[in-house]
Amino acid sequence: MTKPSFPLADEMPSRRSLLQLLTAGGAALASPNLWSALAQAQTPVAGGTLTIGADADPIGLDPVTINAFSSYDFTSLLYTGLLRWNAQMKVEPDLATGYEQPDPKTYVFKLRQGVKFHNGKDFTAADVKHTFDRIMNPATGSRLKALYSSVESVTVLDAFTVRFQLNATDAAFLSNLATNPNGAIVPAGVDGLNTQPVGTGPFAFEAYQPNQQFSLTRHADYYEKGEPHLAKVVFKFYKDQATLTSALRSRAIDMTWLKDPKVAAAIAKASPTLVSAPGQTSRTFPIWLNMKEKPLSDVKVRRALSLATDRKACLETVLGGSGKVGAMIPESQVGGYDGTGDLPYYKHDPAAAKALLAEAGYPNGIDLGDYIVVAANPLDVACAQILQQQWQAAGITVKLVPMETAPLLNMWATGNWPTLLSVALSWTPDSDAIFQYIKSDTGFGKAMGSKDAELDRMILDARAELDASKRAAKNLDIQKRIADNAYVIQIYQYPLRWEIWWNYVQGYVPLAANIRSFVRTTWLKK
Repeated sequence: MTKPSFPLADEMPSRRSLLQLLTAGGAALASPNLWSALAQAQTPVAGGTLTIGADADPIGLDPVTINAFSSYDFTSLLYTGLLRWNAQMKVEPDLATGYEQPDPKTYVFKLRQGVKFHNGKDFTAADVKHTFDRIMNPATGSRLKALYSSVESVTVLDAFTVRFQLNATDAAFLSNLATNPNGAIVPAGVDGLNTQPVGTGPFAFEAYQPNQQFSLTRHADYYEKGEPHLAKVVFKFYKDQATLTSALRSRAIDMTWLKDPKVAAAIAKASPTLVSAPGQTSRTFPIWLNMKEKPLSDVKVRRALSLATDRKACLETVLGGSGKVGAMIPESQVGGYDGTGDLPYYKHDPAAAKALLAEAGYPNGIDLGDYIVVAANPLDVACAQILQQQWQAAGITVKLVPMETAPLLNMWATGNWPTLLSVALSWTPDSDAIFQYIKSDTGFGKAMGSKDAELDRMILDARAELDASKRAAKNLDIQKRIADNAYVIQIYQYPLRWEIWWNYVQGYVPLAANIRSFVRTTWLKK
């Protein structure tokens, strides 16, 4: 049987050498291998409650239908999938024990036996088929349908064997299966998961008080022996960074994550008993353009907007240089942009922007109306304010409209926004997941008016390429085409999270995926 590849751990350093990393400034540069070794360095103590500070409530808890990243911390503890990411961000078995691949488009998974859902129901292959039938059913409206567009059929061979038949070679398939919530399995015959989640994860849903807290309890029948160690996990919600950091300092919470690198560095430096770790450079800040009608259906107007944008100034002012100029996919992906190469219409040139506007019929400038941003993210709002000023210098006027997350996401998904809208993109399992937002035959692509058949072909071609170097070249070509046509105006890329926790929190491993899957191995040394 062929199994997902996951490397043997590198030679693990001693606990003493690991602890030398935990200086007053935190363990910001510790590698995943070091975090993993530290997590295993002591004998865990069972019990206790881990309290996590969060800055956003979940927006739905059904992994098949959710769109908001704020829900992922919760689904990562409630649900599991056939595969998962280990501490080194390599794919390893989870609900599957391995797979066979008779040909490049067929995967036969053998499933773990003895697994129970939180409601006591036994996990079988029927639940896998049910999950993917829901995903592929257009009536469900799942964003995952585009990610799994290569899946032709899912067949139950027996109670613990399931076959996926693909219609094309898909380099992203296993990565998507390993990612929560993209690959999370839900139980057949259970409805209402959006508010009453039922999974096979290490923790089960207990209660949720909106804007206050979300609590989970240890799943006594979880299938990994000895895990989870914690008896309970409580997320407490704080609507601004100031109250979040205050709660951390007073130890009202045991761990949290911050979006502002400058604030995170100052807090970690102030206390030698706080541990901090930045995530991977994986978040991008894009401006999504509604191109269904004028003025943004005109490529000259879009290119003018790109030329009017000083990306480096935004990076320095908002992030203090803790990031890089961004493109459609970040440097953490195969073929991701590293912030150094020249891309079309990336040079800041207000005069050239004005000339393009004049050619498009706007010699006196243009008013693009509302520019909608996420009100809950101060970095996004700060960047939008700078962009508003930069564009004004080139004769482009916008009205900044901060908005609550849920209605903003609905606007983005349906295309019901006037001209400009920013929803930052977080880590994704594969570059293809990001390209799906611009592809003209997907929900988001249709919503924004994408109509580039050649770009669609390029994206499909890159997805089918299994050779990493060849795929990287194809991904760069895709990004050049997107920049040349200014379909999306990308500003910068940076780590989504600067995670911080008190040093009595043991066994935790921060992931590049920016979710807290390793709370399952966490324990408290108090």
